[in-house]
Amino acid sequence: MLKDYRSLIEEYRKKNGLSMQEICGDYISHSSYSRFIKKNQTLSADKLIYMIDRLDLNFREVGLFDQVIFLTNEDKVRMARVLDSGDLQAMADLADEFSSVSKREYDTHGMMAIRIRLKIGGEIASQQVKKLYDYLSKVEQWDYKEMYLFTFIIDKVESSIIQMVVKRVYNRAADSLYLERNLNLTILLDEAHFEFLRRGEFEQAQQVLQQLSDLVINKSFQTVFGLYSISQALHQNLVQTNPENFNKIGRLYRNLIKVQSDFLAIRLKNRYDELKTIHDLTEIEW
Repeated sequence: MLKDYRSLIEEYRKKNGLSMQEICGDYISHSSYSRFIKKNQTLSADKLIYMIDRLDLNFREVGLFDQVIFLTNEDKVRMARVLDSGDLQAMADLADEFSSVSKREYDTHGMMAIRIRLKIGGEIASQQVKKLYDYLSKVEQWDYKEMYLFTFIIDKVESSIIQMVVKRVYNRAADSLYLERNLNLTILLDEAHFEFLRRGEFEQAQQVLQQLSDLVINKSFQTVFGLYSISQALHQNLVQTNPENFNKIGRLYRNLIKVQSDFLAIRLKNRYDELKTIHDLTEIEW
């Protein structure tokens, strides 16, 4: 049976004989921890990572937390598939479904609904873009939510703005606490790298790819390493065009399907197909 974060954390806290004070330190209040464990109240990603670090887990145990990420991404796979289909009615239906289960405008399902509506386009998408611009301009210290929301409009801002945002967020977030596991910072870098590839700005893309590689230390985190692998493979195809690199793309796609990382596989295919039309790349039989 799949275990969630709270049951895993509580299980390993007790197994390792740690008190609430020892796992929370000075970073998480005891009341927040109790609400997280007893009432399943959401904790921010950085606080979850902080507790996981303090559990002093071995390689296999750490992998269990990545398995939770992997198996609870079913809705993201559904989103990726409906976006890939191009079926506008199916997109609208799924966006409405996600909105109906969303508790806040910018929670996980709320943001997925926004992403789908942006893809549908039209007046609704235009209004959503303006709303995102207005919101992000008012927040001085971006957290994971703001990083993710910025990726929704990254194709609509100037390259200099993307560079400024990446530098600002990376300098603040990429400390020892985040270095190997901050999935949201990884997503921001991954999206920025892809946008620079789309624009043919390979020097900026290389700089972001290096930042992304610095985050990928613990390869047991399948999602983080999968994003990096996709970015690296696409980058190599554009800057070093040769048959072997195209073969690597195909092998990576098949390997992602094999390990049931459908969300990442669809991401790779869509991104390659988009770059192919821009940069006249070789057709790949998926």
